[in-house]
Amino acid sequence: MPQRRCVGCGLLAPKFELVRIALAGDAPSRRAVCDLDGTMPGRGAYLCREKGAELPAAECLARALRRGGIARALRCTVALDPKLVESMSQ
Repeated sequence: MPQRRCVGCGLLAPKFELVRIALAGDAPSRRAVCDLDGTMPGRGAYLCREKGAELPAAECLARALRRGGIARALRCTVALDPKLVESMSQ
């Protein structure tokens, strides 16, 4: 079973327990979006899943943003999809 590490809290977990974040669009307008199906091409960053939801856990997302974990995992600077930012405030 493939394991991945959350870029927020550092938890090592099976891939299906985490939410994949991938790049959408071309430079310079690329954004980091949730890849719920895990089928988008390219590198991915993984975050813990919110209990009972398909969205990333707010605390892991906030920590990943503060520490630059998403950009580091994707190996480029990115803007966040507005839906990801909204999930932090819920």
